[in-house]
Amino acid sequence: MKFEHPELLYALILLAIPLIVHLFRLRRFQKQEFTNVKFLKKVIQETRKSSRLKKILILITRMLLFACLILAFAKPYLPASETAEETVSTLFYLDNSFSNQNIQGKNNAFQLAVNQLYKRAGNSADFSFFTNQDDYYDLGSAELQEALQDVSLTSRTYNLKDLQLKASEFFQSHPADQQHFVLISDLQKNMGDPEELETTAFKTNLIKPENTVIQNISIDSAFIENTNPQQVNLKVLLHSNFMTQEPVSVAVFDGEQLLGRNAIIFKDSLAEVSFRLTNELLEHGFVSIEDDGLTYDNQLFFDLKPNRQIQVVALGNAEDTFLRKIYTEPEFSFQSFQPDQIDFNALTSANLVILNEADLISQSLWANLRKLSEEGASLVFIPSEGTNSVSLFSGNYSEEENTEKLISKINFDHPLFEGVFENRTQNFEYPKTLKNFKIPGNNAILEYENGNSFLRQSANHMYEFAAPLNLKNSNFQNSPLIVPIFYQFGLQSLKPAELYYNLNQKNNISIPLQNQTDAAAHLDNGDFNMIPLQQNVGKRIDLQLTQNDLQAGNYSVTLQDQKISTLSFNYSRKESDLQYLDIAQFKNVTLFDSVQTYLETTNDAREITSLWKWFVIFALIFLALEMLLIKFFK
Repeated sequence: MKFEHPELLYALILLAIPLIVHLFRLRRFQKQEFTNVKFLKKVIQETRKSSRLKKILILITRMLLFACLILAFAKPYLPASETAEETVSTLFYLDNSFSNQNIQGKNNAFQLAVNQLYKRAGNSADFSFFTNQDDYYDLGSAELQEALQDVSLTSRTYNLKDLQLKASEFFQSHPADQQHFVLISDLQKNMGDPEELETTAFKTNLIKPENTVIQNISIDSAFIENTNPQQVNLKVLLHSNFMTQEPVSVAVFDGEQLLGRNAIIFKDSLAEVSFRLTNELLEHGFVSIEDDGLTYDNQLFFDLKPNRQIQVVALGNAEDTFLRKIYTEPEFSFQSFQPDQIDFNALTSANLVILNEADLISQSLWANLRKLSEEGASLVFIPSEGTNSVSLFSGNYSEEENTEKLISKINFDHPLFEGVFENRTQNFEYPKTLKNFKIPGNNAILEYENGNSFLRQSANHMYEFAAPLNLKNSNFQNSPLIVPIFYQFGLQSLKPAELYYNLNQKNNISIPLQNQTDAAAHLDNGDFNMIPLQQNVGKRIDLQLTQNDLQAGNYSVTLQDQKISTLSFNYSRKESDLQYLDIAQFKNVTLFDSVQTYLETTNDAREITSLWKWFVIFALIFLALEMLLIKFFK
């Protein structure tokens, strides 16, 4: 037995005072002579014995009364365990990812955990919790209950390592004798290695009920292939975590308008279906299936924008026949100008500018080219022999070398060649140059046999050749490399519009503008409107979006109340995998099947039985005994 106020027990010493008074109190009797005292002496003797017993009993009950009162004020109690009196800090992680959706209207483990925490918060605000979206620390009971009511499912997730770090940060700012971290999660495999959760800094508890088998079919992704000016082929990939013999209906819509419907049968876990769509603007597209599993992956939103014609402008004095053969209609619009006869309207709208052995680049032209590059246009520089254009374009060019060299090395890993070559061929007829300038070797795309660069990317949108490409100086125009390299220059100068963007990552999106403006762009889907983080760069707006900003759907990009583009966003599909970690792989953790079980276990260990009420009752009993002794005991 322990006491909350043990210092009050010193008052028990005062119980000696009535005992001392009783022992040393001497009562004097006055003698009275009678004629016959025999009988009186006997009565007096009997009365004295009875009075002495009564006083002793009253003394005992009174001392016990005061002793019980002193013990009651000292507040005695019995702890249920040795750790019952220690301070406790408890942090819950509530996994509200999409894999915890209710299936067919039934309350699942996630909703049950929310309800049990809600009930606990109503009785005691002795815990904090966080979800995949927000933190709820140091709140009162009403605030905790309100926060639990507002918890909704999200595409965001945590891995086990991040959970361990987040819990460590919390407990550093919330020190206690006992620190309990409680994970409420279905523990999907995408959360990482169970070893990343191991720690001795705090106690880890897992609440993972037995998994309910969920049969789920999801729309995994979609992409465009085999396009032509009239039609596009939309290919849709689907995933199933179970074998089904029933055909699955897949439909494509533009808003409420049905564009097509197909039925597919899964032969394994993956299936694909194609739709032929008109190559025209489609702003509110989505693919839809009907499935009784998870619901968030039953739709995939997209929008189609007809590919814009890539504007290519060549400036120079050299022959441009090879460029005209590469940049053909309808994919490209090609225009060529002499350096002193430039159409600046065409130049300012160009996506790709090729300086094709221009003899002279004026300061004003170079300023315009730099501005175009800053606004996102690509520049390709092919030097001319013995001109000052080399030093003006880049300070990377050094002396001219009059030695024949072979171009023998291809950097297949450079982004310019992404998806170009099926095989990395090393044996081919090497092109050569007779004269060249020496340029740095970093970020090389093509290299000479001595390791010097023949073609390099000097900046984000700038490419430099080390030598003129005219037929007198080089046979590069006849090389099989000429077409893929210049074709990629054109393609990468204007990236095709994305079908959709994933919300599980940061997205940097450029929206072209007709005119330069400082106005802010809005994203609007009818129910939701926001101004994303953005930067106006010349004739484009760069948007920066994260998964915290939006929900899946089709959005309009508006500028001064005018629609300038459309964008579509979808949630990551990794929560659709529905594969779970093995509990046996977790070490130094305690497993519970529900929040209620955890709370009952910890409450039993921390229970303290208070005894002061019993001592008050005993004090009242002894008070009653004392009154009975005084009144009825003779």
